[in-house]
Amino acid sequence: MANNNKKHYYYKNRPRKQSQDGAQEQQIALFSSEQLAKSIAELGISETTCALLEKNRIQNAADLVKRTEKDMYKVQGLNKKILFEVKDALKANGMFLRAEQVNKQDKPQKQDGEAQKEKTQKVKQQPVEDGGKDKQNPQKTQKSDKQQQRNESGHSKFGLADRATLNGKQQKQVPQKAQQNKPQRPEKLTEPLALGEWRKVLKGGKWGYSNGFKIVIPTMYDEIFAFKEGLASVEINEKCGYIDEENNVVIPLDYDTAMSFSEGYAMVVKGEKCGYINKNNEVVIPFEYDAGTPFENGEAKVKKDGKWGTLTLDGKVVWI
Repeated sequence: MANNNKKHYYYKNRPRKQSQDGAQEQQIALFSSEQLAKSIAELGISETTCALLEKNRIQNAADLVKRTEKDMYKVQGLNKKILFEVKDALKANGMFLRAEQVNKQDKPQKQDGEAQKEKTQKVKQQPVEDGGKDKQNPQKTQKSDKQQQRNESGHSKFGLADRATLNGKQQKQVPQKAQQNKPQRPEKLTEPLALGEWRKVLKGGKWGYSNGFKIVIPTMYDEIFAFKEGLASVEINEKCGYIDEENNVVIPLDYDTAMSFSEGYAMVVKGEKCGYINKNNEVVIPFEYDAGTPFENGEAKVKKDGKWGTLTLDGKVVWI
């Protein structure tokens, strides 16, 4: 039975800034529902790291991409090596962590001395009239001609490439590199998305679903996961269960953690132990494991007494 005095660390009791909510929505919109629904195990993250992330209630790609590197370091036990592993796994699946927001007011201003120096340089660079000839000072014109030759050859007085030319090259190259790393925007929809492709939407600190044109599941949940096999895991006040496409509660919110269904089974957690249920909410694998992953090709990974093993649909485990 849930403890009524238990603190909740979700949106209801820890409201976030609207700007951060908007940033998370924009980040999630960059990726497809299939990408966001991938469990952390499906991303290719090691079993040890999976156990750490699941302990901190990070279960799928959506939980990762909405976080910044600074947010990730708040995960107890996470270090730089693990962060690189998570970033590499996301990159391999075409995703990435949310970038830190930069406050424009934090941009350093140029000092007065630097501004004056820049102004002086601009004056020196202004061309001389009459075809570059200085009638009053022919020697100065000679120097200007030599300087122009250096500029055309791509070298300055100090043997460095001319800054104006270098900047011109950078302006051509940087957008090309940025274009390679920039994620492609999703194509404009012409018809509503299918059930398994519904998008998560955040409003007022609560989550719901959209079919790309309208809200189809109200924004009423503390957390939601993608629909799989006709059902979606949802969470309210740290209790999880499953709903169908019409927002009917098919499996009560009785579990501490509930992962998406895969091959007819779903890994759920009660207390400190996890097991597996079917769509009728029948326990098919007992609650005796410390951690577990979704079934894939008839197998799942489970952890017990510090050891990992391979679990089959008939409940047998081959310990590693």
